[in-house]
Amino acid sequence: MTDTTSDSGMPRTEPTGVQRTVASETSSSPASNAAAAPGELGLAGVLTRSQGRAWLGSLEQLWAITMAAPLGDVREDLEKLRGWFDPVAQGSRLRRDLQILSAPPPTWNDPGPPLTLAVSDGKHLVTPEGRCAMQILGAALSQSSAGDLYISDDTLRDAERLLLHTYRVWSRHRLNTVVSLLEGASKPLQISAAGVVLALLVNRCTSAERALTRFAQGAGRDVIDEAFFAAVNAFATTLNTRTRGNPSNARLISGWALYEAGRRLGDALVLKDARGGKDGSVWIAAAATPDVLATVARDLTRGRRGRATIDALAAAFDSLVEALRSHLPSLAGYGLSHERPLETAALRQQLLVAYREAHRSTNSDATAE
Repeated sequence: MTDTTSDSGMPRTEPTGVQRTVASETSSSPASNAAAAPGELGLAGVLTRSQGRAWLGSLEQLWAITMAAPLGDVREDLEKLRGWFDPVAQGSRLRRDLQILSAPPPTWNDPGPPLTLAVSDGKHLVTPEGRCAMQILGAALSQSSAGDLYISDDTLRDAERLLLHTYRVWSRHRLNTVVSLLEGASKPLQISAAGVVLALLVNRCTSAERALTRFAQGAGRDVIDEAFFAAVNAFATTLNTRTRGNPSNARLISGWALYEAGRRLGDALVLKDARGGKDGSVWIAAAATPDVLATVARDLTRGRRGRATIDALAAAFDSLVEALRSHLPSLAGYGLSHERPLETAALRQQLLVAYREAHRSTNSDATAE
């Protein structure tokens, strides 16, 4: 798909089509324009400057309160909203995030749907439509210093095309992921990322209460990275003797490895970044553990690397556990030591069963070919 950019700064994607309409200068919210504006944004072809400025200010204020991130590229910002509006987002995560979501002050003026979504207790979210409207209103206000705001048909169509494309990608993501897995087309986890996932499970980081803290800075961050680097390095070098841990890649919890794992595990890996000096956290949803183990096992049998035997995987897992246990006293100093030998033994067995099944399936596919 070839993207261009309109005068409003809105990326152009696939067409949907919409007719131009003119808004009444006395309307006060997108909802009041709904009858006159068939478009998905609730924006008409003409708006008063005061109306456009008020809506943009309210949306920018709400974004700052709820997203804890500055405005950026419109596509990147839509992806940030995916955590709220993804059709397959986990209900448990949404409930948890809604509980800690900040509400705007009483003086805040709600532009109304479809630009915002009221969720609970006076709390609101900027919708994908709202983020696109911010782009359009900001561009319109910057083009002239006086008079009404004129929004062209092309600008509205570009925004609706982008929204259509965005919602299409979100709605098909789960199906496309499953198809890619069945076809073996999705890139498998790197061994280090697989080791991080297993180390989190060994340490029973499977709930918000036992989440591993991702310290924004300081000694705590170094202690956690050191512990998990030792465990993952032991796993990787035992599984593949050609692998050697690189100290420059030691930031497994505060660095790349978790994002690599998140690429494959989706909502099963709950990942909260450390931002603005505030600590983040990471854990694996307990209910997703069987699926996570199946993904790790399946990925370890894929790719160009040599497939380890069951005994080799068992030895690698044991090395990971031994290395992690040697650092548990340090983790305990931060209240982050949760490993239990009986549960680790059960996890080991589940992993080997999943690997044996994945190995059998891979061999069957190769034979069939």
